[in-house]
This record gives sequence, C-alpha cells and structure tokens, in this order.
Amino acid sequence: MPKKPLYPHVPKSRQPQFPRLTKSQAVTITCPICGKVIEIPEYNKVTRSDALGEHLKKEHVGHPRLPQVTIEGGDLVPPQYRDLIGFISEPLPGYSLAVLPAVEVEVGETKLVAVLKELKKGVEGIQDSYQFRIFLTTMSKFHDYSIGNQILIMLQDPNATHVAGFVTWKELGRWVKRGGKSISILAPRFPPRPTCPECGAKVPKGARFCPVCSASIEAEVEIEAPRFFIVVSVFDISQTEGKPLPEFEVPVLTGTVNEELFAGLLDLMKKIGVRVSFESRPHLDPSIKGQYVHGEVWVRPEEPRAQQLKTLTHEIAHYYSEGVFRIPRHDAETIAESAAYVVGAHYGFDTGVRSFPYVALWARDKKVLDKNLGEIRKVATTMLEGLEK
Repeated sequence: MPKKPLYPHVPKSRQPQFPRLTKSQAVTITCPICGKVIEIPEYNKVTRSDALGEHLKKEHVGHPRLPQVTIEGGDLVPPQYRDLIGFISEPLPGYSLAVLPAVEVEVGETKLVAVLKELKKGVEGIQDSYQFRIFLTTMSKFHDYSIGNQILIMLQDPNATHVAGFVTWKELGRWVKRGGKSISILAPRFPPRPTCPECGAKVPKGARFCPVCSASIEAEVEIEAPRFFIVVSVFDISQTEGKPLPEFEVPVLTGTVNEELFAGLLDLMKKIGVRVSFESRPHLDPSIKGQYVHGEVWVRPEEPRAQQLKTLTHEIAHYYSEGVFRIPRHDAETIAESAAYVVGAHYGFDTGVRSFPYVALWARDKKVLDKNLGEIRKVATTMLEGLEK
C-alpha cells in the first residue's frame, strides 16, 4: 500500500521533504531544566516528546514550579510586525516551559505570521472599552504572561483560566481531550546572557557583581530585544480531563463584596506603612467616594461595603501608580482604574468599571499602548504579589 502524504491537501510537488537519517546521525533533544542532551537511538519508535517526557518523569518529578528557561530555534519576526516585539518579549511562565522543545508544531513563517496577524488585530481592537475589559479580565488570570500573550489568549479563548502545554498537563495527571483545541502563543528566543570575565558564570541584567564568585562587573551589557520567536501550543484546563486540581478554581466575577480581598488590602497597607482612614468627612462633595492624598488612603464610611471595597482597591492602585511608580497624572487615573479592575477580578470581585477613557488615545501609538499596558500590569502584579505574601 503506498504511503499517504503528510499533508493530503498539498500537491505532491510541494510536499515537505525531510532528510533521511543515517545510523551515524543521533537524534537528540535538550532538557530545558538541567540542560542534559538526551539521545534518541530509536527515533522511528520514540518521538522527541516521549523521550523528553520520560526524562522529566525520571529526573524532575516533584519540582513545584519549573524555572524559566530560554529555548532554541525560532523564526525571525518580519519587518512589518517588529513594532509588536515589545508586547511579547518576556519568557513564558516556568510551569509551561517544560513542554516547549517537545511541542511538535509548525514553526515556519506561515504559522508565525498568522499568530502575529492575530496579535496585531487584538492590539488595534483593544481601544474599545468592552474589548479592553475582556483583556483586563484575562490579565487577572494570566498576569505572569507577557501583554502580547495575554492578548492572544483573550482572542482565542476569552474563557480560559489556566493554560499549559501537553506534557505539563500530563505531569499534573491530566490529559488533553480528543479534539481539544490548542491556543497559540509566542515564546521569545533570547540572545545569551553576558558572562563573568573571572568564572564564566552568567550575569543577570543590571548586576554589578557576579552572583557566583562576587567579581566586580565593570559595566552593564545591554541585552537586545529578541527578534526570533517560536509558536507554542498550550491548552486550557477545560480542554483536559483527569486528576482534579482544586487549586486551579477561578471565582465567578460578581459585584458581591469579597471580605478576603478587603482584609488583605488593609493588611497590605498596614505592612508597608500607608494609613487607611474611614473617618467621616461631611465637608467633602458626596460624589467623592475616596481619595489618595499626601500618602494617605481615605474611603467614605457611609457608603455600602461593596462600594467601600471598590474605592479602597482603586485608591490603593493610585498609591502604587503615583506614589511608588511615579506614573504621570494624566495616565495615572486610567492605569489605577484598570489595575484595580485586574486585582478585583483576580478575587472574583467586579469593580463595576465600564469605561476607560484614555485607552483609545493610547492605542494610536503602539509604543505608548505597550508602555501603559505594562504599567497596568506592573501595578496590578505588585498588588497581587503583596496580597499573596
């Protein structure tokens, strides 16, 4: 029986040709955690995915969170999409990176350009307030992903809650359902880090001393932004089945007050020494629900509990945006409102915001949009990390 073509819809003359491996050529794959090169002697019987999965099972089971690593390969971003690099120039979170070398997807130009086109549409459409709220809800669930990958997840599955690659789900005791639809995101390929002139250890960006031998580092070496990317397939937990993972439950977004968030915010401000006042101030206009002034957060005590929480979250976001990160006043209001929405949504609390007036102006310039979306993410992530300590 003749062998079926790999891509039945493609003419025979255009079918991809793969070189035959001789016995002397060893097929290998590098473990992203320990760097070990794994040889695959029987490549026709064992795939790279299987070989890496077996290695991870033997050598790395029990790691609560896999480290961030860089990956090999990737395709050059075409010139017309270079302005999007800022949105996707961060490594993927550690728990999904274990699958990157093992994800067997087409990483040719067509696949990369298709994903970049989707990202461009998402960036241009984000100026719509409704679309922007969906994006912020996605950020509340995936705040450790780059802005660009948050947009890609939002576009392909706005209801996604937790994503990981095929092998990672398998490690967690779950399997992708037959016919499960993957989400395509982008993983950057970074240039190598500078090394210490004394011991050769890799030096973190901005370091003045070697983390291994403590040798002085004369000057910081600027790390250029990545220009090569790999398209990675991940799956939402809803596309998988198997061992239950209760820690992955996501609260339903409602306007009902969340007492855990309320207490957490008060405790966070107490730890960092910011006074929060609920004193009555009848001399102020009743439309003023709260303020952040002179390093103090004030919330009107006569308001309902849910409104107090909305105001508290917003004013604390103002403290971080203006008091900590020194964000200009004309952008700080929308950034604080957006960050407060992200923090509330993370805890299932809807702050009720429906309009973000400055976003349409930001969207006119991709650099401005990238910068301010990054500021929202920075403020929201700082608050969330403080709440989780």
